[in-house]
Amino acid sequence: MRFLTGEDRPSGPREGGSDMYVLEVMSGPLDGKTWAFEQEITIGRDDAVATACITIDRYISRKHARLYEEGDGRLRLADLASRNGTRVGGRTLADPEPIDFGQPFVVGRTTLRVVRN
Repeated sequence: MRFLTGEDRPSGPREGGSDMYVLEVMSGPLDGKTWAFEQEITIGRDDAVATACITIDRYISRKHARLYEEGDGRLRLADLASRNGTRVGGRTLADPEPIDFGQPFVVGRTTLRVVRN
């Protein structure tokens, strides 16, 4: 089990009862780093456009991928026209698709997953 500390810890319960999620680096330059989010998070190399900023993986685009909660309550993963693509299960995403909690996905050379907080 991994505990959030410092700036990664959510500030409190979310209004409206929606879940809080945690994006976690499973392997790569920032192994173990986490970002908490509520409805969506953008992954990239530029902190001006990406909430989950992974600056030291040069294979990640400025604005690489996005995780977002759909109306059905499921999370979807979308590639944002990145140069190196976003991969799930060894295949490159062509369109946004649902992603299960704990399911690994790859942006650049970094493997990530989402868990519920």
